[in-house]
Amino acid sequence: MCIRDSILTVWKIQVINNRATREIATTYTYITNCMKFLTSSIFLVFFMFTYAEELADKEYVIDLNLPPRERYTQIINDKKEVIKEIYGVIKREIPRNLWKIVASTFATVTIPKFKEYAEEIIGISQILNITATDIYVLNCFYEIDMLCTSIVARDKDNKLILARNFDFSFTPYLRKMHVTAVYKRNGVEIARCGNIAAYIGVFTCMRMGAFAVSMNARGMNNVQDFLLKLREGRLLTTWMLREAVLNAGNYKSAVRMVEGKRTVSASYITIVGVKENEGTIITRTRDSPVNIRKLSKNVWYIAQCNSDVGHVGDKRTEWVNKAMTELGQSNTSLDVILNQVLLRPPLLQSNTVATILMCPADKYFKSIIATNSPAEGNEVH
Repeated sequence: MCIRDSILTVWKIQVINNRATREIATTYTYITNCMKFLTSSIFLVFFMFTYAEELADKEYVIDLNLPPRERYTQIINDKKEVIKEIYGVIKREIPRNLWKIVASTFATVTIPKFKEYAEEIIGISQILNITATDIYVLNCFYEIDMLCTSIVARDKDNKLILARNFDFSFTPYLRKMHVTAVYKRNGVEIARCGNIAAYIGVFTCMRMGAFAVSMNARGMNNVQDFLLKLREGRLLTTWMLREAVLNAGNYKSAVRMVEGKRTVSASYITIVGVKENEGTIITRTRDSPVNIRKLSKNVWYIAQCNSDVGHVGDKRTEWVNKAMTELGQSNTSLDVILNQVLLRPPLLQSNTVATILMCPADKYFKSIIATNSPAEGNEVH
């Protein structure tokens, strides 16, 4: 829904006041094509069954000592077929001018400003025999439409935990592309992340023994504003999270990095550490935090879906808060949150790609691929 609404916002603009929006203005036919794509090519392929068995992610090592172009070789070779499938679908249906504008920022912004990331993208493109600019567009595209649930809590043993559902369009493809990326430097494991093949940012990640993070999209990331911020040279939000995970040594450092960076999209960032009350959910604009909630002596959990605190009518947020309150800290563990909260409608949806469980203090990370979807009528957006 977010992708559809974002595209409609751009392509219905009648008065164009700046260069970026002038370039993307075109005929209303493109809107019709996007709508046909989103209704027929995505949502009709969802199967309405009950969630079945657990299917664990396959693990892949990302060796940071390798040249950037060589780091993703194994993942891309293993997932080449499905990556090309989703690339073909998106390439055919997204308006050509919009794709072209996003692609242009690879040469003008990413290569000169984010050279390491550009080199990784070039390496991925060479294996797939797809242009680097198109791989870059795919990386940008994921930032627009991510609907998720994140829960940070103290469990029954007073350990700090983070659990989340990763929900996204193109679900049948992304379930096949979801992996556990194990980042290593000098042979030492630094972080584990739930990730998408051919994607170099991180949505969900744990710095071993230090902290864990997750990102939820905040509202509708308007394509027009997104393009403007890309051209300014801002980081993708998931690239910012990757920098925090790989460079911040502890919870406090990670929080400072997340609070201080300017990004291309608004977001909710959940961070959990290893010490008492090291848990927070940061509501961000593209420029800075606007709300920060923290664990405390009297607050043992915080939950976040995709609306601001106090928003009326968000049934997923209402449900998760009710479920966690009824559960109580004395009964809470990662397994309990998994089975009694995250794997139940309305949090489990037809577009749920994976569920990730993390406890930084125990260096525990588990990623489970959603194999089926909830029964029709159970979904709540």
